[in-house]
Amino acid sequence: MKKLIILTVLAVSIFIQAPGIWAEEDEITQKKRALCEEEKNSAACFQMGERYRIIEQDYKTALNFYIKACDDGYMTGCTNGGILLVMKGTPYSKEFKQARKMFIKACEAGEDPSCFNMGSLYFKEGRQKRSLQYYLKACDMGNRAGCAKHKRLSR
Repeated sequence: MKKLIILTVLAVSIFIQAPGIWAEEDEITQKKRALCEEEKNSAACFQMGERYRIIEQDYKTALNFYIKACDDGYMTGCTNGGILLVMKGTPYSKEFKQARKMFIKACEAGEDPSCFNMGSLYFKEGRQKRSLQYYLKACDMGNRAGCAKHKRLSR
């Protein structure tokens, strides 16, 4: 009985404090949004993209934040934004073209997942020679999946 009372009190206290916790998250989100939009802080833009992709599952808004992060030099924003564009598009579509630009920018900056994704994008377009080049580039950067794909497609 004593445990039940303690659990009930604990549950009620958490329930009462919950609105304060959510208000704090909103405040943090607003600060990050301001850092991204007003101060062009690429890390804040990336974090907003992650929030909208993972928590809100709003890919359109996440993509907008990833594009801002990418434009401001946060290469993982280029990678994640490119992935969302590929998921949205089809080979040779405008989404694939935009994803290609984002992947190439990040790949040239040393982001091995973007090199791998470029290989996958070219493969989906039926351009195996180009895909092999990017899988090899990813492999040379230490990307094991790039090595495996390059090896398999080179047979």
